[in-house]
Amino acid sequence: MASRFQGRLREAYNAMSERVVDLMQGERGVRQSLDNALMKAREWVMAARELTHEEADDLATTLRREVDELSQTLVAAEEEFEDWVETDLLFAEHRAVECMLLAADPTTRDLMRLKEMWAEQMAQLLHAGDVVDAGAYECVGCGELQHFEGGENALLACPICKGEVYRRLRSAVM
Repeated sequence: MASRFQGRLREAYNAMSERVVDLMQGERGVRQSLDNALMKAREWVMAARELTHEEADDLATTLRREVDELSQTLVAAEEEFEDWVETDLLFAEHRAVECMLLAADPTTRDLMRLKEMWAEQMAQLLHAGDVVDAGAYECVGCGELQHFEGGENALLACPICKGEVYRRLRSAVM
């Protein structure tokens, strides 16, 4: 008798699941919310399968819980998939850049390095009016040196060429 009862509940559960899917997909052009679909499927199963209210409520509750668990699992899987895709794309981008650099001719690579070095040197250039510490500063235009001892001093325009761009000279001892 118990297996017959369980078989009847299993059949009712499957029928209720199918009915909820039909209602959620918009049977006759009308889409239902999950709760409305569960309620209508519960009523339909009670009428068609002659289940008690308690049995139908238990089946509806079980079905709702399983749908909630499935949706949580799908959301977690989607987040994991997004993380994986993002990581994979970053790796692919880095690999593509590496391959392009390997394929580039040596002259292009050297030119890129020179541009980077030039940008670094330009960032280190000083201009007339800049306040500098003690040391020697060379005019980029003509090579004239300005020497300062102690304290803070302002660079002046070059007395020889009137240039205003300098670079700090580093001692070979430093």
